Amino acid sequence: MPLIYDFMPVSLSDYPGVVACTVFLPGCNFRCPYCHNGPLVTQSPEGKVTEGILFEYLEKRKNLVDGVCITGGEPTLWGDLGDFLEKLKKRGLKVKLDTNGSRPEVIKELLHKGLIDYVAVDIKVPPEGYNLFTKQKEYVEGIIKTVELIKASSVDYEFRTTVHEKILSLEDIKAIARWLSGAKKYVLQGYRYSEGVLDPEFCGGKPCDVAFLEKAKEEILNHFGEVIIRS
Repeated sequence: MPLIYDFMPVSLSDYPGVVACTVFLPGCNFRCPYCHNGPLVTQSPEGKVTEGILFEYLEKRKNLVDGVCITGGEPTLWGDLGDFLEKLKKRGLKVKLDTNGSRPEVIKELLHKGLIDYVAVDIKVPPEGYNLFTKQKEYVEGIIKTVELIKASSVDYEFRTTVHEKILSLEDIKAIARWLSGAKKYVLQGYRYSEGVLDPEFCGGKPCDVAFLEKAKEEILNHFGEVIIRS
């Protein structure tokens, strides 16, 4: 079992409607300039926490923490992810998975086994624009498969996009909306600078303009059951 990079004991924002512990898994197959977990996607980030330490904490806080948000990095790269999630479910915890969607075969298996209750898929750009984040065509093909898989599933979910105005135009967001059209929930996340940003020189310290997010929301509302802005 690989080491967990770290965990946030309690979060009220990472898992909608659930008091959760957020677990950070190391390693990622993408390089997103605005990633706020930069240390997790470098060559060989070292884990800090054993599984035993995490489960000891969860046992002590079982009357407070109702769920666990699994994030990264990219969690689906973990070979032991299914076993890990099964242990969480056996403890009666709800499980949310954050993923870039590049490994649909892993997500399909987790859904089939009933090991995830909520999936958040990070949609970066329209499919043709992913070369900024990855050079692997098969990952983009995987994301397209994941979108259809999640939309057809019974699991609770959201698609979400971090909006940085150097990367996404209004037309790009509208193209994403056409691609994801029919999804029940889409989240526009405004870029905000933090010390862990992977490429601070490119991204800068200026947050995304809220007026731009509001305009984008107006333009795409008819494609989704719900559009939310997080800024």
